[in-house]
Amino acid sequence: MQFIADIGKNFIDSTDNNQTVEDCLLKAKRLVFLAKESGATIAKFQTHVLEDEFEKRDYRKVFWIEKNEKLTPIEFWNEIKLYCDYLGIEFMTTPMSKMAAEKIDELVKRWKVSSADIVDFDLLEYLKSTGKPIILSTGMSTEDEIERVVNFLGNQIEFINYCISIYPCPVYKIDLQQIPYLRCKYQLPVGLSDHSLSIEAPVLAVKMGAIAIEKHFTLDRNAFGPDHKVSLLPDEFKKMVDLCRLAEKDKGSFEEEKKLWVSFRKNNIINQ
Repeated sequence: MQFIADIGKNFIDSTDNNQTVEDCLLKAKRLVFLAKESGATIAKFQTHVLEDEFEKRDYRKVFWIEKNEKLTPIEFWNEIKLYCDYLGIEFMTTPMSKMAAEKIDELVKRWKVSSADIVDFDLLEYLKSTGKPIILSTGMSTEDEIERVVNFLGNQIEFINYCISIYPCPVYKIDLQQIPYLRCKYQLPVGLSDHSLSIEAPVLAVKMGAIAIEKHFTLDRNAFGPDHKVSLLPDEFKKMVDLCRLAEKDKGSFEEEKKLWVSFRKNNIINQ
């Protein structure tokens, strides 16, 4: 079972114009440490290159992209990768463009494609060329688009992450039947990328066969920034992981139940 703590850009303070790379590095390491302590197996970030995204993204995103790139030079990613290795948690960062993928290629052992980039075939073509396993999120996409990407990437897809791209996502909008549906349709393992604040939905997803759970991760849900409000706090993430681990193991036991039969079942049964 894989648990992805999506730290994303939650180490960047959008209200602090004096924040330095060193400031971000300290906060990012703190988040990685707490993610590991909370049971995460993967610490995930986002990598941007403004030059490759400027004309492709909504202009309202440019501020975040520019700030993210400025505060995360390659030295930042090298240091975070080393720290993750030291703690024994996998380092992962979602490349938000082809140039971003080229930038961090040597640091990751597999790729995560964000929901927003499922139609970016410049990026997908590069990821495919590396031969590395790919995790594919399904938010912001139609069934035809998912099928096209699955066919394009082929057996490089390690698993699909069922996702609803609403921030935050009401629990009633999460259709967990999509997990067995996608698994059956594409003959691939399926996980859940969940933007709700629920810890119950991931537990139910595990019972439906999910092999991975991804959740945004923060130290302060009230912090200024787009992802904090849909993030779990460390104690919530840990509780979720613990419950998912129980759900993963709890398959029921017919043999244990049979031991009680002699005490509770009647001896004289009338055949009908």
